[in-house]
Amino acid sequence: MRSKSETTLISGPAGELEVRFRAAESSEQAGLVVISHPHPQFGGTMNNKVVTTLEKALQEKGYATAVYNFRGVGRSQGQYDGGVGEADDLVAVVNWARTHFNVDRFSLAGFSFGSYITLKAQPVLQAERLMIVAPPVGLYDFSAIEEVRVPWEMVIGLQDEVVEVAEMMQWFGRLQQKPTLYARANASHFFHGQLLWLKRIILSEY
Repeated sequence: MRSKSETTLISGPAGELEVRFRAAESSEQAGLVVISHPHPQFGGTMNNKVVTTLEKALQEKGYATAVYNFRGVGRSQGQYDGGVGEADDLVAVVNWARTHFNVDRFSLAGFSFGSYITLKAQPVLQAERLMIVAPPVGLYDFSAIEEVRVPWEMVIGLQDEVVEVAEMMQWFGRLQQKPTLYARANASHFFHGQLLWLKRIILSEY
């Protein structure tokens, strides 16, 4: 019988944080992936379709997963903090999930604002792998992001209407350890009509 996703509230740096989690199907689990959602002030939640596509595809591949609402979203307490407190939220969720699932191996994934938070928190968390989807280069200070020293993937749509594709590619070009790049010619920022393509990347890459 397949395990079901559960939702709980955990202690976070600004109050309780809402987390949805599911254990791996096998005791020999592939590891844990914690996924961060897009911008809280523009409708971003853990129920975003890109986030849930990543979540379900990773579960299909045998990973334990945890998605969560940043402070001030859904049942999570606190207020939007410009990306500073949100990185602390991610650290709190990872620490909880690693203990809950009793795992050392974990990866991070994030969509849009969530990808910025993922990169921002990586020096503290030291995940073994990252997946960055539609990074909001130009909207946040990516020059302050430390170089990634682990395997990682970057997924973008070449019809992105929120982030300048040229800015994403310029940032990509400056990276010392470049991610594996997946670019879809007809994909927008929110990957409308392209979620199956996104799922296939997870199923083939992870």
